[in-house]
Amino acid sequence: MTAAAGRGSIVEGEFVFTAEDFRHIAQMLHAHAGIALNEGKAALVYSRLAKRLRTLGLTSFRDYCALVEGVDGVDERQKMTAALTTNVTRFYREPHHFDDLRDRVMPELAARARAGGRVRLWSAACSNGQEPYSMALTVLQALPEAAELDVRILATDIDPNMVAQGHDGVYSEEALEPAPVTLWRKYFDRADRGQWIAGQQLKRLVSFKELNLIGDWPMKGKFDVIFCRNVVIYFDDATQERVWKRFTPLMNPGATLYIGHSERVSGPATSQLQTAGLTTYRLGGA
Repeated sequence: MTAAAGRGSIVEGEFVFTAEDFRHIAQMLHAHAGIALNEGKAALVYSRLAKRLRTLGLTSFRDYCALVEGVDGVDERQKMTAALTTNVTRFYREPHHFDDLRDRVMPELAARARAGGRVRLWSAACSNGQEPYSMALTVLQALPEAAELDVRILATDIDPNMVAQGHDGVYSEEALEPAPVTLWRKYFDRADRGQWIAGQQLKRLVSFKELNLIGDWPMKGKFDVIFCRNVVIYFDDATQERVWKRFTPLMNPGATLYIGHSERVSGPATSQLQTAGLTTYRLGGA
């Protein structure tokens, strides 16, 4: 038995990590980001946050909780959330969504844009930018002049590090491989050391912003397409229902919502969102 375990730690290691410490961190994460942690995640929480304790020179999780919860803990709260958030992403993940965007959705949106209309898309949990750039490639496939028209993609994420990576738009060739090769080679430029960087047409289409899905949403205009995939699975049922409900007032009639393969729309939003394909929903009223 380690010294930590002997002092009531629920995970063996250099720091004492009690059940109360875990509950405290879980409560703070839920309040800040809506993410629900069950007790089976204790070892994961320990392994990811122990690095933060070492960096900060702290000797216990109790001290870490006090820091995060204190008046000067805003920055560390963000770092805690980033450490405990899973940023799994790839270009053209769940490719049927991009097929649907290209074949069903974009013809009407392209016609509107060419007639001088406004077209808006939102990647609501963009991670490091691979999803919104996949959206942009799909838009450009259907509408090559999109960057010169009133067409824009908003990309948001709670993690400022992911937002910064997306804004930089630099990826390895291996990361880009799932995207259609003729598309990404057209719209990405070669960078150093085998990397590729999003070209000007992509950068003009996509804007990256930090946003917490359970916080304030400053957007005023409505969207024609929203991607919110593989993020609400980390929320409890009540938070999921609130997020789905908040999307509908920001959607134009007939707008499309794409969600993750393990997710389902629930709560009041189900009365407005109609199934339009596999994990694809359409707002009624068009």
